[in-house]
Amino acid sequence: MSLLKNHHIKSFLWTPYCFILISCTESKRQIVPTPPNNVIIILADDQGWGSTSVQMDLNISESASDYVKTPNLERLAKKGVVFSNGYAASPNCSPTRASILTGKTPAQLKITDIINRHEGVLYEGNKLNPPAHLYGLPEKEITIAELIKTNLPKYKTGHFGKWHLAANGPSAHGFDDSDGETANVEGNTKINSNPKDIFGITSRSISWMNEQVKSETPFFMQISHYATHLAMESRLETKNKVKTYVPGNRHSKSGFAAMSEDLDTGIGMLLDQIEKLGITENTYVIYLGDNGTYPTKNNSNINGPLHGWKATLWEGGIKVPFMISGPGIEQGYNSESVSSSDLLPTICDWLEINSLPKNIDGGSLASILTKKVSKVVRENDFIVFYFPHYQHEKGTHPGVAIVKDEFKLIKYYEEDMIFLFNLKEDRLELKNLASINPKKVIELEQLINDYFSKHNIKLPTVNNDYKSENDMGLKYEQVKKRLMSEAYFIP
Repeated sequence: MSLLKNHHIKSFLWTPYCFILISCTESKRQIVPTPPNNVIIILADDQGWGSTSVQMDLNISESASDYVKTPNLERLAKKGVVFSNGYAASPNCSPTRASILTGKTPAQLKITDIINRHEGVLYEGNKLNPPAHLYGLPEKEITIAELIKTNLPKYKTGHFGKWHLAANGPSAHGFDDSDGETANVEGNTKINSNPKDIFGITSRSISWMNEQVKSETPFFMQISHYATHLAMESRLETKNKVKTYVPGNRHSKSGFAAMSEDLDTGIGMLLDQIEKLGITENTYVIYLGDNGTYPTKNNSNINGPLHGWKATLWEGGIKVPFMISGPGIEQGYNSESVSSSDLLPTICDWLEINSLPKNIDGGSLASILTKKVSKVVRENDFIVFYFPHYQHEKGTHPGVAIVKDEFKLIKYYEEDMIFLFNLKEDRLELKNLASINPKKVIELEQLINDYFSKHNIKLPTVNNDYKSENDMGLKYEQVKKRLMSEAYFIP
């Protein structure tokens, strides 16, 4: 208040960037700059919609775990907006990560599967041949980091943790500092004090953030955790602590709960440091998962009450924890369908970057976060999810899904089957309305066809050499047993 002490203040004049004090005793205006906004994205791996202690939907108690404890995520939720219908752009890892950086769907990007998976039983010997997908994030695609560096050269950009987009890593796509071209293997540390590199990632992120704040440099940082991807790792003390919890009716797996709690502890350390540095009021924090969690032997233990899991187009494969806090954002719940592709235009809106790349699929969430509008404005008023691949052990065949307003359509190519759901009335996807509402089916199919035509998106093709006796899906029963023995399914 020293600025005001010796002056009689006549009025305040606000601008978007600062406030100006007009004194009746001095004609001289004194300007106090408003610090630029920082943006932090925290991305969890394989964390299902209902597998945290944050209730993702106020009307669905099962959207919060009855066993897993994530108090720091609860803390973040209480400071910002929880999106009850927050989606990852894909039911698998790499495609969602590409969507976050580019604002485009994996279908348009031609990144529809994990970037290092292109052959083997998932691609050969099946009824359909999946279309080719790219080996990494294309150099021609403009990332949010590159947009920031071009438009706001004073900003620093950092990426810590899992990259899994190949293509020479984050440094080749606009990031000043990073952990390099990492994938899944770097997360399997098997170090008791640093499971899944949770605390290594957190420490590096905090140190980098401290440097930027100390030098008064605004920043954009993405923190991509390996947890809660398999294999399950946690600190011994956390594992022992979780074993004292009363098992829930739905969730009771101590290994997964301990890993989730360690991840939550790392998030809490970051939130504490943001407060300690005094940058809470000018820092946006975005939290989401990259896809639904993996299957379990107990169907009631998957992604809350949702049907499906990782690598499926059912809600359990694509709906994820999704929450945002920051300047001007009041706590609450929002039921608008939002996607990871929406993050790039949102961040650009926050940072006043007005020139975006062409064919962005996402729309800015900035205005709905401050309740100025109720709908997200996108080039297309729908969200497309394309996974034209096989994942036999998860029951997945090539398909596409579209969400528009309250309706969702899923089309499976091998079986030529159509499912239509009213998600507002049927969140569990139990009642197929395709035969009841054929007009809506035609409408949504046409939207998919037009979108695919516009972006030259390839469909799966018939495998003319297919022989039923060689069906890889049948052979996958043996693979499934092996995967279960290796704890692919939560034991």
